[in-house]
Amino acid sequence: MKNRIVMLVLVGLLAGGLVFMDSAHQTAQAQGKKVTWIGQSSLPSGMPPSVGLQDLCDRVKKVSGGRFIMTAKPAGSVCPAAKEWQAINRGVLDFGATGGSYMVPEVPFGSILSQRVGAKLSPLGHMMWFAVEGREIVNKWYKKMGYKFMNIGGLHGLPEGWIHLDKELKGPEDLKGLKMRASGDGGIVLSRMGVGTVFMPLGEVFENFKRGIIDAYECSCPSFDYTMKLFEVGKYFYLSPTRAPWEMYELQVSRPKWEALPDDLKAIFLNCLRATEVEYHAKLVKSNAEAVEGFKAKGVKVLNLPSSIDDAFVPLANKYLQEVAAKSEAMKEVLTSQLKFEEMWKNLYGLPSPGK
Repeated sequence: MKNRIVMLVLVGLLAGGLVFMDSAHQTAQAQGKKVTWIGQSSLPSGMPPSVGLQDLCDRVKKVSGGRFIMTAKPAGSVCPAAKEWQAINRGVLDFGATGGSYMVPEVPFGSILSQRVGAKLSPLGHMMWFAVEGREIVNKWYKKMGYKFMNIGGLHGLPEGWIHLDKELKGPEDLKGLKMRASGDGGIVLSRMGVGTVFMPLGEVFENFKRGIIDAYECSCPSFDYTMKLFEVGKYFYLSPTRAPWEMYELQVSRPKWEALPDDLKAIFLNCLRATEVEYHAKLVKSNAEAVEGFKAKGVKVLNLPSSIDDAFVPLANKYLQEVAAKSEAMKEVLTSQLKFEEMWKNLYGLPSPGK
């Protein structure tokens, strides 16, 4: 009887050992298996989001020792530019750097993620809001809406220039009647100020200004505008953060692909992403400062937007966003969260005073 009991115990120990060994073997296999992802930027090669996305891919490959290979393609390589979020949702892409404004109207809060018109919160403040609570809210709604992608971070940029044109601005009345290239929520608010807004791809701005089809335009941050040689079209370049106070490109990934990643690769990805975000932001600060001086050297008058224009623009922007929020529970929750965080930031650190 004793021999039988001993034999049963030995068999149990052997079986348990085999299970443990098999489990350890599977873990080792999972950790050693190479993971490959395909992604796309919403802008062409050489543009900041594309450079930032490639930086992330390079970091992940190096830190993972080649176990995690992310290949980032420029806009249009795998799917149409600005449709990355749809391609991730369909499983065509595994990740992408894309602007939330591209997702409107399907995702109403997309525009205030990428750049909330009329906001006074700084780009750094927006980055902190997104890390503290914004990402969690956004991902809750992506899942609730049935999307198979999630937000994992963002490339946080700086305010866009407010307007390029050939005449001096002294107040809101000088905007009335302008034919201006404008996009998104900012374009809608400008139209309510009497501006004749029209949308066109950025590549068409230069020639259309030269030909007189438009007599004013907005593009992007000073660095981007300078790279496009827009110092040749427009004698005045007015700066203010109120039209587009930040420019965030979301880092979206396939939720099933993310959930399937081993924990160590998730940790590698997230740590590399946080380093990329800081590096991206710092480089833009430097390049924007250099671009402003470059515009001045080319003879462009770079000025702060008159405060009277900001004072007229911001209330109209806030009113418009409240109108949109009244029609969408998701938009209302995201906007409310941003506004509460902005108020907290104001009480702690103060907010920019545009045009002062």
